[in-house]
Amino acid sequence: MKKHLLIAFCIQLSVYASAQTIQGGKVNTESAKLAAKLDTAKKAEGWTVRGTNTLLLNQAAFSNWVSGGINSVALTGRIDYEFNLKSGKNLWENRILMGYGLRSEEGNQATKVEDVIDLTSKYGYQLGTSNWYTAAALNLKTQFAKGYDYGNPNQGYISNFMAPGYVTLGVGLDYIPNDNFQLSIHPLTSRFTIIADKAVFDPDHDGILTDAFGAKPTESLVYQLGAYIGGRYKAKLMENILLDNRFGVFSNYLKKPQNMVLSYSAILDMKVNKFISTQVTADLFYDDNQIGKLQLKETLGVGITYKFGKY
Repeated sequence: MKKHLLIAFCIQLSVYASAQTIQGGKVNTESAKLAAKLDTAKKAEGWTVRGTNTLLLNQAAFSNWVSGGINSVALTGRIDYEFNLKSGKNLWENRILMGYGLRSEEGNQATKVEDVIDLTSKYGYQLGTSNWYTAAALNLKTQFAKGYDYGNPNQGYISNFMAPGYVTLGVGLDYIPNDNFQLSIHPLTSRFTIIADKAVFDPDHDGILTDAFGAKPTESLVYQLGAYIGGRYKAKLMENILLDNRFGVFSNYLKKPQNMVLSYSAILDMKVNKFISTQVTADLFYDDNQIGKLQLKETLGVGITYKFGKY
């Protein structure tokens, strides 16, 4: 039920950002106001550097509470930096997205609530005076530390740094009208899955090796060639409330192209003041080479946020 409510909540926010009503024969909506702002937010010449540093806290404490409860605290740190250069028809964009968080409950070991490394570098060359660019993009995605199935306490770790590590290199076209919207269509995309830690092939430590992340126990690298379509849309829902959406779809030409890799992430940032904000994040992921099921991660926290650059 919680998963369905969360998905519905994210969809509702996206719909709200683009909803329209007609008054007096004219469009008079928040999306119309937003579109006017987006049209003026053209890519500026020179460097655009911006970043967000976030430290989120979730805490619960109980003392003689008849209804019961477990004392717990969760702390998550995130950084999201962008370094973009527009020089004539050349556009070079770089993004660093990292996060790590732990939750500690009384009487239990600490567990991870966040662990991601996501690095992207993209070059584009503008076609004429349009908003289309020929583009090449490079992405690396992995995690910092060992990952466990906490529902199976007797099992060893099932993932680690660069196990898996995903390196994606794609070429194609990008549509970039401004800083708030981007669409990538890359029909030639190479995706490398790296398994740098052989222990993930034997999570039960019983000597029985199993496939992991689409790789056989004898493999440390899996190659896929396919097509990628992705995008990003940033919307200002209202004053001090921002929604950042990203999605990606990858289809492997070489094997089972119908089993696409799907990803969606959203960050809802509700600013209280210059340094305090509440953030809600939602991540949906599906990869048949992992568990073949839709994966969902949701977090909510209040904490300290420091931003620099123009947003």
